[in-house]
Amino acid sequence: MRHTLDNAASLVNRTRRSLYRAMTEGRLAYGLEADGRRYIDTTELLRVYGAFEPPSQAVTPPMSHGVTVPDDFAQVIAKAVAEAVAQAVEPLRLEIEKLRQESAGQRLIEHKPAANPTSQVKPQSFADLLTGL
Repeated sequence: MRHTLDNAASLVNRTRRSLYRAMTEGRLAYGLEADGRRYIDTTELLRVYGAFEPPSQAVTPPMSHGVTVPDDFAQVIAKAVAEAVAQAVEPLRLEIEKLRQESAGQRLIEHKPAANPTSQVKPQSFADLLTGL
């Protein structure tokens, strides 16, 4: 999910200025809307600032359609993101290992040892060079 700077600042309990500073220093990645406004993904906020702090309200207010949001919703999201990342990382790690092994095999195939310089006689003239062919 994408968040505006105001929304992101309230989620991580930081100021907009601290988010701008983190983006400038390269610690926090962001995207740009078509009109040039910055947005930050939820996963990026979790990566940099960890799990969100619980809301300041002790009781979750009921919504007009009768659905309530659990108090530990941020923890549920963080756990789901961590599981998704873990599932995505393992196949990538295996693929990288496979590519490394293939690369090592290619290097063995393409290896050409240097010729022994003592066995070759340097030609003294162009005629000697042609006779060597």
